[in-house]
Amino acid sequence: MTLSFRMLVFENMYQIDLVPILECEDCSYYELIPSIKQDVTRLLAELKEQRREGRVVFTSVNELASVLYDIYKSGQELLEVSSFNTFLVEKCEERINLLLDLYGYASRAGDADWMEEISFRLSALSSFVKKRQFLETK
Repeated sequence: MTLSFRMLVFENMYQIDLVPILECEDCSYYELIPSIKQDVTRLLAELKEQRREGRVVFTSVNELASVLYDIYKSGQELLEVSSFNTFLVEKCEERINLLLDLYGYASRAGDADWMEEISFRLSALSSFVKKRQFLETK
């Protein structure tokens, strides 16, 4: 299974683009990455609740997806699974440090809304890094 990104279309009304998936090169079967599935479901529920149709770029609303996309663009997704997991955790830790720097700047600027957004992004990445599990073994 290799890392790839797709646009998911729900009910012909909601488009969520750049969703990370695992894809089999032999049979073209694909599935959402287990650690992302709940976030996609939550986003879809929010879109339905807000009655907001159209396209959402998932990497702009999900920090883990954004890190995965950066890795994908760099070509590093072809690493062996164990090496990839280690590499992914390192990249997540780098992003956490960046977000912490941004949080400090937002705090000094007194921007409570920005601080709240950064906190949300930090919590998602932090919980992932604590689990340190990208691919579930089956």
